[in-house]
Amino acid sequence: MSSVRRWSAPGLRGRVILSFAIGASLVSILLAASVFTISRSYMVAQREGSAERQTSIRAEYVRNVLDGTDLPPAAVVSDLDLPAESAVLVRRESQWFASEVGLAAEPVLAKLGGADVALDDGTVRRHVSLFGEPYLAIGVPLNDDGDVLFELSPLSELESALRILKLALVSCAVLTTLAGALLGLWASRKVLKPLHEVAGTAAQIAAGELDTRLTETRDTDLTTIVQAFNAMVDSLQLRIDRERRFFGDVSHELRTPLMTLITSVSVLGRHEQDLPDRSRRALVLINAELEHLRRLLDHLLALARAEAGLHKDQLEPLSLAELLEHTLRESKRPTDLLVVETDCVVDGRKLALERAFRNLMDNADKHGGGLVEISLREAGGMAVVVVDDAGPGVQDSERTRVFERFVTGNPSRKRTTGTGTGLGLALVAETVKAHDGRVRCIPRPGGGARFVVELPLPELGPDPADENPPTRRREAVAPRRASRLRT
Repeated sequence: MSSVRRWSAPGLRGRVILSFAIGASLVSILLAASVFTISRSYMVAQREGSAERQTSIRAEYVRNVLDGTDLPPAAVVSDLDLPAESAVLVRRESQWFASEVGLAAEPVLAKLGGADVALDDGTVRRHVSLFGEPYLAIGVPLNDDGDVLFELSPLSELESALRILKLALVSCAVLTTLAGALLGLWASRKVLKPLHEVAGTAAQIAAGELDTRLTETRDTDLTTIVQAFNAMVDSLQLRIDRERRFFGDVSHELRTPLMTLITSVSVLGRHEQDLPDRSRRALVLINAELEHLRRLLDHLLALARAEAGLHKDQLEPLSLAELLEHTLRESKRPTDLLVVETDCVVDGRKLALERAFRNLMDNADKHGGGLVEISLREAGGMAVVVVDDAGPGVQDSERTRVFERFVTGNPSRKRTTGTGTGLGLALVAETVKAHDGRVRCIPRPGGGARFVVELPLPELGPDPADENPPTRRREAVAPRRASRLRT
């Protein structure tokens, strides 16, 4: 298996958030770059203009002093009132004089391009780096003899201001990107909310709540979707109702002629000894097939009733321990197969639940190598009934399909004896679903299959006289089953 993980594309919400974040980032970067470029150009231009004016004033002053007095150039340059960290270089009669002791003209001239630096339109303006710091060099001619004055103005404050501005703009860009992502999150929730409602409604419909519909909306963009979805569900419900009615009607109509056939064959069976051997064998086969067909129609009618749902007037409180014990006794099975940890009382239809549990027992005997044990307990607000068998178990791929109609869970198993209808577990699933429960098939520890039925326990109203009222109906286990209690 490759250790390289495949990159998975983000979902719709992730793409919306990413789009907003990228859009906000691009806009903020473009805006920040524009603001920084314009601001930097403006600030540099202002600094250069100010420096040029100050340098021109000092050059005029130096020119007047040198031409009108006998003061040496070194004294004139050293007496100049200069801003902090600024310096002046003056060339007088091919000699250089600096305002700062230790300031040599050679490094400055090397940065400017040599001793004979050209003075375009009378001035020179260069950005240079001296002693590790940025400087602005402004050169102004003093006369026509080649004398010139250079003033070096520090740009560290300007560079510091530009760095602060850059940091502020980058921070604003990051915050804008985060704000765009948050806006994308809000927008994605707003946009996906109708989809979540559609998904939730579809899940309810898939679970069997066919009367569920999308709520009408005033959004003109969603009205068409809502109406089309509801119309589709109406059509689906109508079709399913028709199929159910047809299913039940056909099963019911077939029951009458089937009973007539069964009665007729029963009459023939009374004179079985008078029939030839070949006719007797045919009679036995007819009896077996008619019995199979009768069970099939019974299951079909029970399925139709289970799919129709339960009405409140059909529900009654049922002790599952008593119901399971009664089912074992009626099916001629030993009652000591039942293990009760906690007796649970549920609201249900007695005949429907009894048929469902009996189908599970029959399935264990016919296809599971025999019924091993039935246990009853409470877990998480649910009554849990576990039916274990001693068979080879059910394959992982078949554990969901066994609850479908006419599926045995084993492709090689065919109906050759006429004992199975392929509807027993489907009827179990529909009955449990009608009682708001669930059923599943899992492996049994030690081998075999385990069918787990979970039915919800009804809520009880609080008793004002009881400080610790029970939340669900529960009955103590009868003493006669105490020897089978688990600890």
